[in-house]
Amino acid sequence: MEDDFGYEGRRRRRFTVLERLRLLPLVATTVFTGALVLLIVTTLHQPAAWNDALPWNPGPSQAPAAGAPIDPDVPLPHTPAPQRTGVRASGGPGAAASTTPTASPAASPGTLASPSAPPSPAPPPPAAPRTVRYEAEAASGSRARFANDHRNYSGNGFMDYENTAGSYVQWTVQGAPGQATLRLRFANASGRNRPMDISVNGAVVAQGVRFDGTRDWDDWSTATVTVTLTSGANTIRATATGGDGGPNMDCLDVTQ
Repeated sequence: MEDDFGYEGRRRRRFTVLERLRLLPLVATTVFTGALVLLIVTTLHQPAAWNDALPWNPGPSQAPAAGAPIDPDVPLPHTPAPQRTGVRASGGPGAAASTTPTASPAASPGTLASPSAPPSPAPPPPAAPRTVRYEAEAASGSRARFANDHRNYSGNGFMDYENTAGSYVQWTVQGAPGQATLRLRFANASGRNRPMDISVNGAVVAQGVRFDGTRDWDDWSTATVTVTLTSGANTIRATATGGDGGPNMDCLDVTQ
């Protein structure tokens, strides 16, 4: 017929769907065989790509490419097994337990923290000032007598200066080296200042200290002097410098 023959009168061959499906296994087998041959040829020409992982290879393994993920659970090639202190080796029955501690790797000098010096102990707080009272009636004196004919004194009485220059009352006090505050308790109802010189261990340290008048002989006031004492016994003297003598002297308080 006209559809089955060409212009030259030859019959055309048509492939049905069933015949096309029968050709698929042949095509697949051909493609697989070609890929396998290509893989074998590539492997034979580039053996170094997989030979690095063999146990007899002495060279180091190649570093992973930058950005490649690293599995933390898989050890790197040629990494020695970690040593454990005090764990029996996995050898035979005669293997001894390893008790040698494993030395930790030394840190680089740049990462070593310099040891901090121990803090210096804080200095102890200074001792609180201490005041000791020395009664005038228990002291020695010259041209001064014991009396108790007035009120409000401390102790058993006080010392009454004679109305003459040079009369004095003298105490012996125990001190530590350094400054001390002297407070002399007195009464002076004469209405006039009765100045005195204060000396420590024979040297005058305060001249003409004022002992001003008080309301009456029962009213007591205080004169304050700062001096320097030595360690041990110190002699403190209050000497009248005027013709009226000194006031009535009750006691001496030493604060140091």
